[in-house]
Amino acid sequence: MAFFSRFFGRKNPLDIPLNKLKETQIKLDMQIRKVENEIVEIDKQIALLFEHAKKARSKSEELTIATKIKALNKRKQNLQNTHLQLNKQMMLISNLTIIKENEAILKGTPTWDILHNMSPEELESNLVSMQLDAQNLNENLNKMLGYTDQALGTGVEFETDEELAEILDTIRAVKEGELEPELATEKVTGEEREKKKKFELEEL
Repeated sequence: MAFFSRFFGRKNPLDIPLNKLKETQIKLDMQIRKVENEIVEIDKQIALLFEHAKKARSKSEELTIATKIKALNKRKQNLQNTHLQLNKQMMLISNLTIIKENEAILKGTPTWDILHNMSPEELESNLVSMQLDAQNLNENLNKMLGYTDQALGTGVEFETDEELAEILDTIRAVKEGELEPELATEKVTGEEREKKKKFELEEL
């Protein structure tokens, strides 16, 4: 990810001033909110296109609408990947902020020495996978030292094979009154699968 070096240069992350971390946290929060708003807007645009598809009078008109929906859906997928990366960065900064706020307590302990001797990349890969809070800081930091960057993942992958055909089938279902535009939007953007998965998990 190389987040620290991109924003703070090659200095040890533990030497970054607390106020700089908090400034970065605010900026990241603003970026996350902006991306979330864009995703909501795309969902609205896709629902509107499905509404227009009800009045489509030819296959070519359906194809035009389906192509627009596919382009919007691709944009949403890219934004979802961006959202994932921004949230990883937020977790990273939040965890480092907690460590810096407790620096006086941690300094001089073996845990602090181990953290300070890590490379920026190694420290970054560990911090991004943690959920620290001030109460369980020492316990989680000790666990963290056994973590590797495999927990980071490489982002979200989305299947796009036969996407256009699926959108066209959904458009026809909307035209025939089998689906409402909002449900059609959830179907093609993957929200329906996420809701179903969440419901199944809640039933376990």
